[in-house]
Amino acid sequence: MYVLEEGVALIRSDTRAVDSPRALAATSRLPLAAGRATDLDDDSIIVNEEWERHFVGRSVRVWLGDGTEKTLRIAAVMHTGTDDNGVYVTPANAPGSAVDRVDVTLADGADSGAVAAGLREAVRPAGGQVLTQDEWVAATYPETNRPTRLGLLLVLGIALLYTGISLVSTMVMATSDRVRDLAVLRLAGATGGQVLRLVGAEALLVVAVGALLGLVAAGLDLAGMWAALGLLSVPPTPALPWATIGAVVSACAFLAVLASVVPAALALRCRPAEPAGIRE
Repeated sequence: MYVLEEGVALIRSDTRAVDSPRALAATSRLPLAAGRATDLDDDSIIVNEEWERHFVGRSVRVWLGDGTEKTLRIAAVMHTGTDDNGVYVTPANAPGSAVDRVDVTLADGADSGAVAAGLREAVRPAGGQVLTQDEWVAATYPETNRPTRLGLLLVLGIALLYTGISLVSTMVMATSDRVRDLAVLRLAGATGGQVLRLVGAEALLVVAVGALLGLVAAGLDLAGMWAALGLLSVPPTPALPWATIGAVVSACAFLAVLASVVPAALALRCRPAEPAGIRE
């Protein structure tokens, strides 16, 4: 469907034809900003807020897929961000359209297994598929193409590499600056093993604090995105990759401990009185 906006721009919108507006309202939770899906009829249309005219009750001039010009009344308006899921009409305004999807919602007390079996039997002759909501999302979810994904992974790999180098250099310099403190601990009676364990524990504490601050920063960023999507009536469910986060934190902990303990062990090889600045 096409609509002329600002008198010069012919905008195309992918449109879905709905056999029954009441069934649409019963099976789909449309993110409506105004109006009702059940008000859709052969003389009306459901649009989204991205359209220039998006007020319920107003008329909008459109051109159907076959070039037919029509004037339709706006029955309901969806929030911005619905992309190609923002225009609905009845089959009378979708000439030549074919059934490509049937949405089904279970009634209270219905057996989902029996319903699924019945649906599969019904659509098998036509070569149709029966998918759950999660399966349908997985099958239709737009994915990043392979070159773009490889490029993102390359950038991420470089960032992680430089992060590791920065972490190691920081811990080495911090440990080197504390040689005198380590020598004082030895003179106070601490064994070499105790000093090394202390250095390792301090490195782990630094990584833990850094990981916590990183999670807080990421949480604030995700909270902003969650709030913005909520304004579009599509509140997402946060899903953090805890396995990946754990692997990155573990790698940082290993590097931090290694970069702290090795310089400390080398510093402890000399006599404690020398780095401590004490005459024997």
